Amino acid sequence: MYRYQAYGLGIHSKLALPELVADSQARADVIVEFAQLNDSPLNTDDTAHCFESTEEGMYVFWKSVGTFFIQQGRTISIDPDPDADADRLRLFILGAAIGVILHQRGYFVLHASAVEIDGKAAVFIGNKGWGKSTMAATLHARGHRLIGDDVVALDLNDNTRPVVLPAFPQLKLWPDAVESLGGDPENLPRLVPHLEKRDRRVREGFIDRTVPLGHIFLLGKGETVEIRPLEPQRIVTYLLQNSYVTRFGSELLQAGEAAHFLRLVRLARSISIERLLRPSQLFLLPTVARLVEERIAGEALKV
Repeated sequence: MYRYQAYGLGIHSKLALPELVADSQARADVIVEFAQLNDSPLNTDDTAHCFESTEEGMYVFWKSVGTFFIQQGRTISIDPDPDADADRLRLFILGAAIGVILHQRGYFVLHASAVEIDGKAAVFIGNKGWGKSTMAATLHARGHRLIGDDVVALDLNDNTRPVVLPAFPQLKLWPDAVESLGGDPENLPRLVPHLEKRDRRVREGFIDRTVPLGHIFLLGKGETVEIRPLEPQRIVTYLLQNSYVTRFGSELLQAGEAAHFLRLVRLARSISIERLLRPSQLFLLPTVARLVEERIAGEALKV
């Protein structure tokens, strides 16, 4: 078994997961194993993706990847497609599967990126393609430590203030984003073959402890770079839309729907959530980053 740390959990895995932080002393909080899932209730004929929640856990199927059974916040069992390579398996283990594990453990999981600025976590949510990873990479290049990219987990059980769990030191970037940061995408490996998105390992500037949640920014398109208030009555809706587990429809929420909604309401009441608008041109990213830094510095002055 390979041993790692991520999200404050010890992970033991039959498959090497080099994106994670290796830790030979890691506890077996989460087990990643291979298994024959002959009892899967899924009908995988003529479908690219399907899932079903049972009393035991969550079954998920992806064509050309395999069937996953995720249970009790502890075990990820994988019945891989014969043609699935390790890169593709890791992409789904460290994405959807770990997202379900964290949800099962009671964390609030966002499809987001996060960095530490002045001791607080700045979290970026928004529709696909609006630069969550790019914002994290831009701020990381300006000296702020990365907390996580793609799957961001919040612990809302603390009665004082939510904290963000440290994920793992990887950024997933499109070639134009790499170029905007002064890099050459040809020097970075693809996440998986035939996908242009690149795998950038963060060798320095990753934080390995929980960080108090400071601010959530909802990314969107605007004529100018600006921050606008988010309508209070829409905050819970936007948080739910960007919750990682909503990609599984209502299946995963049914068992704990009330608790999930209460976590949403508590989060909406406890921190600042605003729109961060910008034109699509990537050369404006330093301007956007400065605005974020100034906004968070302004928050600190109010305390």
